[in-house]
Amino acid sequence: MMAVNLGDKPLADFSQPIEMLTDCHRRIEHFLGVLTKVSAQFADGDLAAEARRALEASLDYFANAAPRHTADEEESLFPRIRSRKSTAAGEVIAELDRLERDHRHGEANHALVDRLGREWLAQGRIDESQRRSLQRALDELTLMYSAHIRLEEQQVFALASRTLLPEQLRDIGEEMRRRRTLSRPLVMGKGGSP
Repeated sequence: MMAVNLGDKPLADFSQPIEMLTDCHRRIEHFLGVLTKVSAQFADGDLAAEARRALEASLDYFANAAPRHTADEEESLFPRIRSRKSTAAGEVIAELDRLERDHRHGEANHALVDRLGREWLAQGRIDESQRRSLQRALDELTLMYSAHIRLEEQQVFALASRTLLPEQLRDIGEEMRRRRTLSRPLVMGKGGSP
């Protein structure tokens, strides 16, 4: 995966699963920003070599790495939060279904962005209709992720950090590690968007 500088803060490891999920959000924002910038600056002309590399790296991130983030949340984190029966968890648990719907909605836009971006890479140019579709999908993803990430970080991750037991966090980290070390293929629409 392409290295992404997230600032001076060291990246979290599998012993810090909630912090790793937050780092993933910064990568999602970074690569979505790259796609938006490339679309804005190069869609009207030829795709320059640097823009081609940035476009391909961003498409690869969302196709290969980001689905593991969704699996981390939906298969590891959310079920453990749902298992908490406290009153404090109630409101956050109610939002988990919405977050999963966001993932499904995002998958459709990610699939469209991937198809249009790969065609752009293959042809070196993008026509006006494709450019409008690409920009619309990127705008919707940007809007969706803005609210989605804010809700997750301010409420879901905060609740998880306060209420999950150390062994639950350890198990989440271990499951995240296995997803990244096993060569299990994750594709858009199965395991989700980032």
